Amino acid sequence: MPSGQGDNTPLTPPDREYARDMPKRNIVWIIIAVTVAVLLWKGPESRIRRDALYNQFSPLLDVRLQIQKHYVEQVKEDDLLHGAIDGMLSRLDPYSTFYTEGEYAEFQKRTEGQFPGIGVHVGTHTDGGLLVVSPIEGSPAFRARIRSGDRITHIDGEETRGKSVEQCVKLISGEAGTRVTLTIERTGIREPFKITITRAIVNVPTVRGWARTEDWKWEYVIDRAAGIGYVRILSFEGHTDEQFRQIVDDLFNGEQIRGLIIDVRDNPGGLLDVVVAIANYFIPEGVIVSTKSRLAPPKPYIATRDGTYPPIPLAILVNGGSASASEILAGALKDHQRAAVIGEKTFGKGSVQTILEVENDNGWVKLTTAYYYLPNGERIHGKGVQPDRAVILTADERAQLLDSWLSVYAAGDYPTTTQAVTTPTTATAPAQSRPASSQQAPTATPAASAPATTTAPTGERKPRRFEIIIDRQLRAAIDTIRSQLAEKS
Repeated sequence: MPSGQGDNTPLTPPDREYARDMPKRNIVWIIIAVTVAVLLWKGPESRIRRDALYNQFSPLLDVRLQIQKHYVEQVKEDDLLHGAIDGMLSRLDPYSTFYTEGEYAEFQKRTEGQFPGIGVHVGTHTDGGLLVVSPIEGSPAFRARIRSGDRITHIDGEETRGKSVEQCVKLISGEAGTRVTLTIERTGIREPFKITITRAIVNVPTVRGWARTEDWKWEYVIDRAAGIGYVRILSFEGHTDEQFRQIVDDLFNGEQIRGLIIDVRDNPGGLLDVVVAIANYFIPEGVIVSTKSRLAPPKPYIATRDGTYPPIPLAILVNGGSASASEILAGALKDHQRAAVIGEKTFGKGSVQTILEVENDNGWVKLTTAYYYLPNGERIHGKGVQPDRAVILTADERAQLLDSWLSVYAAGDYPTTTQAVTTPTTATAPAQSRPASSQQAPTATPAASAPATTTAPTGERKPRRFEIIIDRQLRAAIDTIRSQLAEKS
């Protein structure tokens, strides 16, 4: 047997000499042969995958070819490509979408808290078209009395059915001062109707009280006799937790409250870390919420005792416009038995979207990557959170509540979030944010609530006062906390 093949016999000196003097071209050919062998070994597998992928997507390529050959007008390749991507994502859910570079820049502007438009949070209606989740308080849509649950069937005459949420948002958006006409279908109204809205710079507010003066001094104590505070969270944005903390600290330290109502009705959601921080103010330990995806292990968000408030009675108000982060807060407080949830079943939007960059700077994909799960293991998405005490407002009651919100949040000059919360007495509104009307809606003040305004010196006009009405849901929350306080005393 030749030396060095099949046994451990060392190479003899002549063999070593022969190996050293082997022509370099032979070594190159050996390398090539080995490379080809590897490719032939791996080739069938990669070729099978390539062929399977081609066969699966060949109808798409064929449709593109037919369009280029036979369509009545010339079509840009980018339009076909983006349309194909939109089609794939639209089969997933209403929240997954594709952005070009320009569209992504506009998306970032909307998430910064100030953007031109009408100010409305939307989703996809189950029967097609666009569903209003909630209007933003003080926005043009709010002042035009767009309601949660409205179905937008047309935007400037263009049908919304068959379009993604982002495509519809793009149609609604526009420069401040321009107009857009929406065709609306509303429960209780037989025929669709049109509303023309003038776009403006929309400032997204976050935390409010139940009453204010015309100089934007807020009142957060809704029942002084019982010591019950009221804070409304309109959305969970970048500094909402800090604003909420400042207000509730003042309620505990300055007003000595004994109970608190948190109102997240018509709150469409926001940032996960912000709502987790607010929930942690009231939940000292355990899971607040978990995210679960297809390819990664569950990720729980755990409460800590640092900065947790004393365990006073809590009530949280919800309705069908409470979505996403609002549902996380309500569900977590409910599961930990820290708050009574009062109102109506929430929207049921509990999915996590992640922004992913497409290779070679070809745009961005916002993709649903996980679902939210409450501490009891229930998934929020498609189910929502059921209230502990169901209180369903009639259409008329709902209209009265919206009118009172319109008075409180949009009457007079409308400030930015920072002006309203941190320096309310010096708020100055942008000119384009003036409301359509500054008339105060009828109000109903709790008998135990003292006026929030102070007596002005003789000869000076008292600042006007604006209050939300005490609707049946809010009344139920006040009564619930009063009962709990009575049991403790």
